[in-house]
Amino acid sequence: MTKAKDAANDNQPNFLGRLKAWLEYSSAVSSLNRLDDRTLADIGLKREEINDFVKSWSIKDDDAA
Repeated sequence: MTKAKDAANDNQPNFLGRLKAWLEYSSAVSSLNRLDDRTLADIGLKREEINDFVKSWSIKDDDAA
C-alpha cells in the first residue's frame, strides 16, 4: 500500500521541488532584467516580455525532463 501511495505522489511537486523551480525562475528573470535594452533586443526580447519568456521556457524545460 505504501508503494501505491508513493506512486500517486510522484506527479505532485513537493515543497522543495516548488522552491527549486521558483528559485530558478527568479534567478532567470533577475539575470535578464540586468541586461540593457540593446542586449535584450539582440536576443529578441523586450523588457516587458521577460516574465512570459521565462515562464514558457521553464515549462518547456519541465516537459523535457
